[in-house]
Amino acid sequence: MKKLSGSILNPLFNLYNFVLFMLDDSQKSITSRFDFIDGYRGFCALVVAIHHIVLFHRSTGDLKIFVKAGFYIGVAGFFVLSAFLLTYKMTKELDKSQNWTEVKHIISKYFIRRIFRIYIPYMFFVTCVTFGPTIVKGTYKEYNTWLNLALLQPTLGNHLWTIPVEIKYYFMIPIICLIFKLSGKYWLPIFFSSLGVMYYLYHTYLFFSKSDASISKSNKLYVRFPIFYSGSLVAFLYYKYEKWENNLKIIITKRFSRFVLCICSYLMAFYGITHFSPYYNPNLNMYKDSLHPGIKFSLLLLVMLIGAPNDFTRLFGENFFLKKFGKYSFGIYLWHPMCILALKYYKIGRQLDAVTFVLFLSFLCGFLFYYLIENPMMKLGNYFIQKLNKNTNADHITHI
Repeated sequence: MKKLSGSILNPLFNLYNFVLFMLDDSQKSITSRFDFIDGYRGFCALVVAIHHIVLFHRSTGDLKIFVKAGFYIGVAGFFVLSAFLLTYKMTKELDKSQNWTEVKHIISKYFIRRIFRIYIPYMFFVTCVTFGPTIVKGTYKEYNTWLNLALLQPTLGNHLWTIPVEIKYYFMIPIICLIFKLSGKYWLPIFFSSLGVMYYLYHTYLFFSKSDASISKSNKLYVRFPIFYSGSLVAFLYYKYEKWENNLKIIITKRFSRFVLCICSYLMAFYGITHFSPYYNPNLNMYKDSLHPGIKFSLLLLVMLIGAPNDFTRLFGENFFLKKFGKYSFGIYLWHPMCILALKYYKIGRQLDAVTFVLFLSFLCGFLFYYLIENPMMKLGNYFIQKLNKNTNADHITHI
């Protein structure tokens, strides 16, 4: 009888442990000074999702302000934020390195994290789109082949177009960070020189056609490179600011200075919404001057970083909804077109009701995708990083 009860309880116990493993957040122990970043990311994801929902629902309402704002504000915000976070972390790690072996070790860990954090979950979705039921494609009818999507070829006019472009920039970050590290005390002249050269080249020699910027036909990085690069520049500036020790920094950290920076953040956010939204600016052409969106969003991010905490950053950092939306933003971004398709089967007349319904479904998909796919993959990536650390330490001891 005891053997029988044990044979029944063991699978249940194993299932219980498996569920705990899946729900154990791999990022729970990660602490960061950037408490508002998840909320900021959530805001970008929200803008992108509402943009697509309103386009599909096609009803009149005040939310038409979000039409195309998902591209001009949400996607550009994602690009800047992603570049900032990755560049900042690598800059901080490289600054502590003592030799080229440690540099190679840091870069190896960086690519392991990117593969398991982004590429494998992305390929899981690509596999579902290619071989799964038609409903997974959501509101988009055309996707490239599985192999072409895996090779980061143009995605053929669906929401996945941002991912190949972003992954390509991942390969630029170690190069940019190494140049910054090797520049030493000459980092500031190199910083401004790179910015000036970029402006000059993009306004003289690096011309591109409308098809080069097309999200359906092109996966070219150089068209969007200035948006990413501006996020990396902010990472360098803020890292230097953290190490900066003088009386001016003490003044900046005072309450009144934070208040001024808070007001500046609100004004810059208002400027961004009114100048980068086709609702307010119908003739807007982001790629006519491909530099300005990234520079403006990056300046806002820098002011937020220096001025935090204040009322503006608390708007994102203490907003439970935006923080959770940011935490599960990758899954929400991948699956929200499928959720929008639900409006085809459930006739919802009111625009606000339709948006609320789809956002709830998207959040649920993002939550499940995070704990079933993203979180296990991040844990697997951490496992390989631990193995890499052990091998590196063993080699170091052998050489000693």
